[in-house]
Amino acid sequence: MSILAGTFFANPVSMEGKVAVITGAASGIGLEFSRRCVLSFGMHIVMADIDEDGLTREVNRLNNEINGTGRAIAARTDVRKRDHYVRLLDVAQRASPSGCIDVCLFNAGVLGAGVQVLKGNENDWRWVLDVNLFGVLHGLQVFTPAIAKQARPGLIAVTASDRGLDIGGSPGCTASYATSKHGLLGMCESLEGELAAKNLGGQIQLSIMCPGLVASSLWNASKAEEQRLGSDKRTIKYREGQRQFMESLGTSVSDTIDTFLDGVARGQFICDSVPGQAQESFGRRAEYIAGGLMPSDRRLKLTSML
Repeated sequence: MSILAGTFFANPVSMEGKVAVITGAASGIGLEFSRRCVLSFGMHIVMADIDEDGLTREVNRLNNEINGTGRAIAARTDVRKRDHYVRLLDVAQRASPSGCIDVCLFNAGVLGAGVQVLKGNENDWRWVLDVNLFGVLHGLQVFTPAIAKQARPGLIAVTASDRGLDIGGSPGCTASYATSKHGLLGMCESLEGELAAKNLGGQIQLSIMCPGLVASSLWNASKAEEQRLGSDKRTIKYREGQRQFMESLGTSVSDTIDTFLDGVARGQFICDSVPGQAQESFGRRAEYIAGGLMPSDRRLKLTSML
């Protein structure tokens, strides 16, 4: 448990007027978190996303809901590019009266539909890792030093996945996605160690969201492909029925954020989307390793989810 437990999102009064930066903010988990920061906690936010049209639409909608007070700012950001994060930091610091950034949620991610070990070329794999892994690394390397030096503590949060705790190859999870999320957990654990070695536990709380199956825009794989460079774009047949099926099994983004915020308030490092799900997912992995089994002996089957 972080020694900053109770500092962030424990009550609305303590967050009023604070500043948050959210990537992947135009849809799904990032959008719900953005709206919650403004509507429930009275914060100022910088919403970042590569989808400029969607981002502008959601920022305008949110500001209109609070009588046009302009608490939300749009910043088109390609998380694959470090210089975009440098610019995003500047935008956020300028938007903050004190220059402090109180909350970061590095949330942008893609599913990488069909990008498996034996299916998916190098460009496809690099795209998933550039967004899901390096897209977070750039944010951590740019924002963490700034928050470490500012006048008040900050929360750095990352959207990983329970797929980073579970056995790879589970239903609805591609090899590229699982690889990126396992890497993300290792990266964040390493960062926690680096912060502890520098005695920065009282300045930075690090919380990792590890959602399970969530009814979010992540399942719209064709939309994600639209943001890739022309020569790298894949034509993915949009399967509305499949998307609806996966979403029907998932936790709502509202419930996901409820559970995440509760974990953050408690100072937890690993935060669920459903209470106890992270332990259950990791338990399957630990059981096959400890028991000398094959991953397939304990891998979650789709039939067990129905």
